Amino acid sequence: MNRALSIRSKNGSSDPLITIVCDNYTIREDLIASWGFSCLIRHEGRNILFDTGSDGIVLLKNMAILGISPSSIDLLMISHQHWDHTGGIYSVLNEKGNLPVCLPRSFSTRFKEDMRRYGAEIIEVEKAVEILPGFYTTGDMEGVIREQAALFRTTAGMVVITGCAHPGIIKIIKTAKDVLPDHEIALVMGGFHLLEDDDNQILDTIAQFKRSGVRYAAATHCSGQAARTLFAGEYDDHFIALGAGSVISLNSLT
Repeated sequence: MNRALSIRSKNGSSDPLITIVCDNYTIREDLIASWGFSCLIRHEGRNILFDTGSDGIVLLKNMAILGISPSSIDLLMISHQHWDHTGGIYSVLNEKGNLPVCLPRSFSTRFKEDMRRYGAEIIEVEKAVEILPGFYTTGDMEGVIREQAALFRTTAGMVVITGCAHPGIIKIIKTAKDVLPDHEIALVMGGFHLLEDDDNQILDTIAQFKRSGVRYAAATHCSGQAARTLFAGEYDDHFIALGAGSVISLNSLT
């Protein structure tokens, strides 16, 4: 059996909870802002750390302040092989080395070997697949930089989380809809990689979000301040301004 399909859920709440651990922004003075992204996803009784930011010291400090123990992590999922998403991985594996680590197949052989030396069990993904019950990867998507995104079912609809969206945020949304065609999209969040887009390009992206039925949007990290401002204006109270310390509950999406 594919190891990616054999992880099973523990008993627990079916309501997901997302906590932003690392981001360029912070909503709390006691947390450190640094370029990069990491969030903790609580889904069906499992704790999934999605990306690890750029700095292991920052990651562990913010986790400690937020009450997140590395020993509580059940799965580590890395979106793509860039320093601002992999920088804290060794710090996590130093604390809990036997973690399953879900990576796009396109990650370098050397990176995978390093993870195995730390005791990690590598789950390589190529196509969209269910990693945990109700929790999926888009698969190893082609782009300027190859990347995977996470998506999962909730009673409020589908949630899509991106690291940097190098393959294109709209392409990721379309892939997510192909994976779960019967689910409305409650939230798309993370880095949208719109830093170099002008206002008209960003507004076109927002229009495509709306045509795709994305109910809530949360642009952060590499999305750029212009994108955050324009999304906030167009989505109004359905835009979620993220930063380290932000928490999204199921109730936030209804």
